[in-house]
Amino acid sequence: MFDRRIQLIGTVVLVVTLLSTPLVATVAPTTAATSTPQTPASTPVDQADPTDRTETEAWLDETMARQLEEYNVPGAAVVIVSDGEVVLAKGYGDADLASQRPVDADRTVFSVGSTGKLVTWTAVMQGVEDDRLERDTDVNDYLTDSAVTVPDTYDEPVTLEHLGTHSAGFEDTFAGMVTDDPAEIRPMETILAEHRPARVRPPGQFVAYSNYGTALAGHVVAEQYEANFTELVDDRIFTPLAMDDTTYAQPLPARLESRRAIGYTFQNGEYQAHDPVIWTLPPEGGSLRTTAADMGQFMLAHLNEGQYGSERTLEAETVREMHSRQFTKSEAVPELNGMAYGFIEMDRNDETIVGHWGDTPRFKSLLALYPERDTGIFVVYNSPGGGPARFELLDAFTDRYYPRSDTPDVEPPDGAAERARELSGDYRSLTISESSWERVLGVMTRTYTVRGTDEGYLTTNRLGAGTQTWVERRPGVYEEVGGGDMLVFQFDEDGRATHMFRHSFGPATYERVPWYEGLTVLQTVLGAGVVAFISVLLLWVGGPVWRRWRGGDIPSDRERAARWLLGVVSLLWLAVLVIFLLAWINFDAEAASPSLALQAGKALRWVALAGTVGAVVATGVAWRDGLWTRLGRLHYSVVTALALLFAWQLSLLGVLPL
Repeated sequence: MFDRRIQLIGTVVLVVTLLSTPLVATVAPTTAATSTPQTPASTPVDQADPTDRTETEAWLDETMARQLEEYNVPGAAVVIVSDGEVVLAKGYGDADLASQRPVDADRTVFSVGSTGKLVTWTAVMQGVEDDRLERDTDVNDYLTDSAVTVPDTYDEPVTLEHLGTHSAGFEDTFAGMVTDDPAEIRPMETILAEHRPARVRPPGQFVAYSNYGTALAGHVVAEQYEANFTELVDDRIFTPLAMDDTTYAQPLPARLESRRAIGYTFQNGEYQAHDPVIWTLPPEGGSLRTTAADMGQFMLAHLNEGQYGSERTLEAETVREMHSRQFTKSEAVPELNGMAYGFIEMDRNDETIVGHWGDTPRFKSLLALYPERDTGIFVVYNSPGGGPARFELLDAFTDRYYPRSDTPDVEPPDGAAERARELSGDYRSLTISESSWERVLGVMTRTYTVRGTDEGYLTTNRLGAGTQTWVERRPGVYEEVGGGDMLVFQFDEDGRATHMFRHSFGPATYERVPWYEGLTVLQTVLGAGVVAFISVLLLWVGGPVWRRWRGGDIPSDRERAARWLLGVVSLLWLAVLVIFLLAWINFDAEAASPSLALQAGKALRWVALAGTVGAVVATGVAWRDGLWTRLGRLHYSVVTALALLFAWQLSLLGVLPL
């Protein structure tokens, strides 16, 4: 019996240690970047011409070769357009490593993720031009014949204007977006009705990126045209723009399947190929497959005010409206990027840039338009390393062809240190689940820890990202040292910072969280809980061994029952932690089809909570009746208290919805 108990405990301890150690290490803020930054070199004043194909190709070849190696990406495709023409459309690396099939910008079909949302918003504006839709009308007015409704949680209704600027106030959710089997794809109406997210704030208040909101807008379009969404955009967007290799169809048509780029991850020095993700909500954009050349045609149409060759997809005024700001995140800092209609503002170097980026588990893309320059660039990669690579490419392209004219000052002004300390804390994205275990994804990966340094700088840390250092431009406005990003803080009536915005990430708002919801507290409580639970398990096994070796009183039935209760509670909480950590690590698979382990974890969390309540009662009995020694009672009390704190933190993570 002891052997089996030891084996079980050993397995749990090993898994928890392996999983919790990197969690603690990555969340802990680093202080290495708090030294005084160096002044960056001045930006060259010479400006290259993006229409010079020879020069542009030479620069791009060098840049992409370095990126593929540095970011462990097998292949990528890029298209650059300017002055109404395609300057360059080129593939780099391999679309399929096994067959050594190279990427061809004209033929290789990529998944582009949410960049495909721009198709949905183009379709919405076509509906506005046709007088079928109005952007300021309650979307429920368009859903009278649909099972989909938006609840009247707040007095203000949700409109297409809110959906197009990601300001509808929905919580974030992935439920219903993906599946494991194409045969399980159901009507869009059914999925939207069954997986409706909660409204968690009034519309028009803050920007918080919403996949559901875009899918809902696409459903509204389909309802008004009484058509299938994918067929509608085929007829009204892809065909007029000669985007012959672009589709939402799943599985891919045979003529495109043979040209599909394989998605890879880089693990242990090798590339691992993956099957394509199956998406269920076309308007959300995930299921869009296309070529770089086709996306070049989409860019040309938008840059030419809706005209492509002899075809017009939108009126010029409509396109200008889509590209202009529709939501301002900070009235006090108008230069801060906000939201155009469906397009994300991505201004850099004082250049007007609008576009979108897209993420799937393996593919990363970005489309950026410079409307005032009549220029655009699109890039897509077939490995997660493309995530940072695409923004680096955007920065490099902007710096090369539209460079910044000034040299930023990196010295903090007087009083900056005190102001920076007052901003210190954790700021969490509003793009987060409020009602499910998916909340753990947002808490852990979408929280910035902000710290002020003695020199007056700010540093920010986020899980999976390096430390960034910021210098104050004016109170509440900070510029990235050595970069072009900007942080802007919003204050309440008492002058306390309540929200934070990032210039380079327009579709997000970060809310300051109370100290007890900070990552440091989370890290401390979970870490202490793991240690406490392991100590109980060690005593659980070691107690009988110790008594056999050294002798001692045999515990009473009540003492034995109380120890068993706390031992079981400890095992349960450790099991719950392991299960949900694994679910987080395998988030995409769990979102597509929840595993039996996750289902078991959802049940075990309530058993663990009930056991914890029982341990609280047992603690009172132990002190009342003098069970064990005083030290034994103290240990039991501390572990029980940590079990309560453990449950509290899991509730803040969404793992234990209380």
